[in-house]
Amino acid sequence: MKPLTRILLLVALLALSALAAAPAEGARKMEVALQDDGVFVSQQRYDRETALFQANFLGVTTLRMNIQWYSAVPPAQRNQTSKPSNIVYDFRAWDGAIQRAKAYGIKTQLVLTGDPPAWACGNKKVPFECDGYKPVIRLWKGFVKAAAKHFKGKVKRYSIWNEPNWYTWLSPHKRSPLLYRKLVKTGYKAIKKQNKKAEVVIGELAPHFQKGISIPPLQFIREMVCVNKRLKRIKGANKKCGKKPLKFDSFSTHPYDFEHKPKFRRSNKDELTIANIGQLPKLLTKLRKKGLIKTKRKSPIYLTEYGYMVADNSAVREARRIPEDKRARWLVQAWKIAQGTPRVKQMLHYGLLSVPSNNPSAYFDMGLLFPGGQPRKSFNSLRNWIQDAVADGKVKAPGRCGPCS
Repeated sequence: MKPLTRILLLVALLALSALAAAPAEGARKMEVALQDDGVFVSQQRYDRETALFQANFLGVTTLRMNIQWYSAVPPAQRNQTSKPSNIVYDFRAWDGAIQRAKAYGIKTQLVLTGDPPAWACGNKKVPFECDGYKPVIRLWKGFVKAAAKHFKGKVKRYSIWNEPNWYTWLSPHKRSPLLYRKLVKTGYKAIKKQNKKAEVVIGELAPHFQKGISIPPLQFIREMVCVNKRLKRIKGANKKCGKKPLKFDSFSTHPYDFEHKPKFRRSNKDELTIANIGQLPKLLTKLRKKGLIKTKRKSPIYLTEYGYMVADNSAVREARRIPEDKRARWLVQAWKIAQGTPRVKQMLHYGLLSVPSNNPSAYFDMGLLFPGGQPRKSFNSLRNWIQDAVADGKVKAPGRCGPCS
């Protein structure tokens, strides 16, 4: 970043901090979150310090990072089909990302997820071929325990798995709700044993229904606790789910609708987009009252992936290419809905930096910055809305940025 550009950004950032000094009293403050593991963790194609400066300038208070189980294992152990006699976990890549984010006043939350290494996959296949097939629960416990122990004092919020309702994240697909229940029960206990004060988040659900590919979120939640549409226990519920409620602290979901404006209502009422996100707290309240889940009365909800795809990347599916003017408007509309929804504590934009069309992840390009780092209109529009919402006490103010001073 050129010195003059950095100075101008700093001036604007200081103005944002000044506005944040006197928020409206008593207002609920939503967290501003961001994820781009390619930038913040693996540091591909872009300077991490510049990205953190821009994230702080945007108003980001939290970074979400995925730790895919196999990626925390040394390459020599990942493809072994028999369990190593001495399992080694290496979290240094995330240590560096967490440490640098903290310097910019940004907290971190971690998603502990698959694919597992081959020795922890139910069919012994290597990562990306395993597709989360029946992860070995006792080995999952060891991974979660190692992560929670390692990050104690650095991270306070952990999510269990990513998009378990999507067929390549957890399988067999039809059994994924009950498989996920086992992951949650084991993961919750393992995290709490290492750190009682840690927050355990579950869900991280994909938003739509696609036959054989994705179970719609509200249906997935019901199946996870063994009830039907009327929230009555299904036949064999005691054997499948036991008699005790499922424990967790918070719930998260990914309320995308890539091709429609935020208020568009989909015909399948079990799908969960930003348009009907209010259905989630209602369902969780009913399940808690029935003793099917055990949480606090108003447990937080996190919207941990959201965004619209760019129009200028040829790798993006044509129907999902949203013109930048429209994209900028729709993003702000969605964030307004999130902030006004009861119990929603966080909204996250997925992707900071756009990637070239030949990049493997280019089909999912929701970057707020051009590949060279220049801000798109959507970045500026979202920043302006966050700045105003901070001043109104509706959104949490960004933390103090040490390197920015």
